[in-house]
Amino acid sequence: MTTRPTPPARLALAVLLLGEFLAIFDISVVNVVLPVVQDDLRAGDAQAYLVVACYGMAYASLLVMGGRLGDRLGFRAVFLGGVAVFGLASLACGLAPTAAALIVARAAQGVGAALLFPQVLAGIHQVVPAARRGAAVGAFGAVLGLGSTLGQLGGGVLTELELVSDGWRSAFLVNVPLCLAIWLAGRRVLPTGHTTARRLDLPGALLLAAAVAALVLPWSLPDRPRGPLWTALLVLTPLAPTAALVRWERRLTRGGGTPLLHPGLLRQRGFVAGLALCLVFFATQVPFYVLLSQTAQRGAGLDPLGSAGLYAGLGLAFLAASVLAGRADPRHTALLTAGGPLLMAVGYLGLRSVPAHALHPGSLSVTALLVVNGAGAGLVAPTVIRFVLAGVDTSLTGVASGLLATAQQLANSVGVVVAGAVFRGAGHHGQVLAGFRAALLYFTALAAAAIALSRAVARGHGPPAKEAPPPREVRSADA
Repeated sequence: MTTRPTPPARLALAVLLLGEFLAIFDISVVNVVLPVVQDDLRAGDAQAYLVVACYGMAYASLLVMGGRLGDRLGFRAVFLGGVAVFGLASLACGLAPTAAALIVARAAQGVGAALLFPQVLAGIHQVVPAARRGAAVGAFGAVLGLGSTLGQLGGGVLTELELVSDGWRSAFLVNVPLCLAIWLAGRRVLPTGHTTARRLDLPGALLLAAAVAALVLPWSLPDRPRGPLWTALLVLTPLAPTAALVRWERRLTRGGGTPLLHPGLLRQRGFVAGLALCLVFFATQVPFYVLLSQTAQRGAGLDPLGSAGLYAGLGLAFLAASVLAGRADPRHTALLTAGGPLLMAVGYLGLRSVPAHALHPGSLSVTALLVVNGAGAGLVAPTVIRFVLAGVDTSLTGVASGLLATAQQLANSVGVVVAGAVFRGAGHHGQVLAGFRAALLYFTALAAAAIALSRAVARGHGPPAKEAPPPREVRSADA
């Protein structure tokens, strides 16, 4: 058997990765164009926050259901449906006449992303030969960093070009022809894939969505109540829907049904340890980028396009390291998952000594530190995803990848809140650089926690099998 994917497999992989890129690109592109959007649509601060929050909420809430739909209907059908929803929602974003219309369209974008994203990893496990799957997952991890980096750069460039009357609309309208191309190509090159006869756990999906909304939405509102009592209430709010979800899933399992959160996954030590590592790791990624941009613009006086230039070297380093990690010997898992956070910590600590006036793309020391940080992150992202999914049954790769992506989005959302609180607490009275340095210490602590968790991930997973296991036959009890 050949160890190289056939041309249709390579084309299918390219289509899947382009869909993944769009979902990640639109997370970060709004960070750059949001001030312009707010001015043009005369949106208040609360509406501006919701433009960002509604995408992330819909995305995180429905990712696991998206994975389940892929398991039931086949990854091809759900991927193409997600691309179609994403493209139509992007058109609505680009044509939105008001802030309220833009908020609704952004939520619809999140729905499309939640449908298509889990199918990428599920598709990789079904279309790429086992011997080349590590490299394909490495490419998946590289696209995560590339989409985030180009989102920062693309938002600034597209706004400056003003391809339409309001430059910010280009950041959304550019998705429309790309979605059309992905949809047409996907119909030709994506195989049908495996399907199951399991029923969908709609009550579980609604309870999970409620838990995610209770966790993220209150912190996303700028006019929320302050003080220790209100903070405690906000922390405790997600517990009620989470407890209801756990009770329902246990009841469904005892009754012979198919729960949304499959108990078999949560009993796998390697999967749970990898899930925890994903939470800690991704709690540093987007929050670090957000605070770096704020510090560059408010502390160093850069414009949005200039601050976006800081991510060029970081993004290239992430890309190169992800590719290398995807091709690495499986026996080097512990080294990659521990060495990556160590490099990230070196970058964080080094940036603490950089003065505000030196924080610009032309600084060699800043570029070198960001390259080190990006390389460390690039070593972790594909490695943890690859080995967390290595022991998962083929019929559950959709829901497993959905859980991983949900963990990523929750870590991004909650991580921004926590890191922002550290940033504002230490940077009061306009001391932006002091706040950034305090946040860098917080990120360093998370990197240390990731190093500790990496040992559990390495113990929980041995080398992946040479060939993917055959799909488990669905029995009447499972149905």
